[in-house]
Amino acid sequence: MNAAVIINFVTSAVTFVFGILLLTGIIFPGGENSTKLMLGIVLIIYSVYRFINSYTKFKQNKLRENIERLETERDKFLEDK
Repeated sequence: MNAAVIINFVTSAVTFVFGILLLTGIIFPGGENSTKLMLGIVLIIYSVYRFINSYTKFKQNKLRENIERLETERDKFLEDK
């Protein structure tokens, strides 16, 4: 697994947890509720977007690696004939 992929997943998880903590009021208990609510929702949506984007890139890289591996094996097989 690539280090960038791990960093993206960890960042997504931390952002999601921070958004949940803002929505529940554990972080910044005194303050304007509408601001905390809006910021919490934005953080949660952003973390879900980042997770989906990272997961899609991870799957595309795996697919690309598999295609390259199959092409090299095919070339080896055809050279042997």
